Amino acid sequence: MLSLKTEKIKKIISQIGLSQTKSKNLKKMAHQLIKGGGVKPDWNYLESLAGVGHKTASVVMAQWYGIPAFPVDTHIHRLASRWGLSKAKNVEMTEKDLKKLWPKQLWNKRHLQIIFFGREYCPARNHNLLECPICSWASTKKRILQESNKM
Repeated sequence: MLSLKTEKIKKIISQIGLSQTKSKNLKKMAHQLIKGGGVKPDWNYLESLAGVGHKTASVVMAQWYGIPAFPVDTHIHRLASRWGLSKAKNVEMTEKDLKKLWPKQLWNKRHLQIIFFGREYCPARNHNLLECPICSWASTKKRILQESNKM
């Protein structure tokens, strides 16, 4: 990756969003990883890498190293709100709320379960909360009304 030009990286990843910024970050991160000795199971180190935020660091810690983490993106944040698991206004607060709900040893598995369930049954758009296996009983009447008005 380090030997590639930024434009070549951009061409390779062009199908994903924000490829201009991501290609620059990938190039810079490759340099950081070579200089720093590779990927390390250290939150501060991971979050210091170009383009790596808390969620990505959490995914690496959970999936690569098996260290308990609960990566929360906007999708999990939305589902936690829909299901009444969190009233948080941002992903950081939602992460704290969700960590309180399950024992640490379940975090890595639970976040993946939420993601896969959400993709299959609980999409962001045009979702009928009354037909969803979880939303139909977990969502508040207010939430169901709000989302049905968006359709």
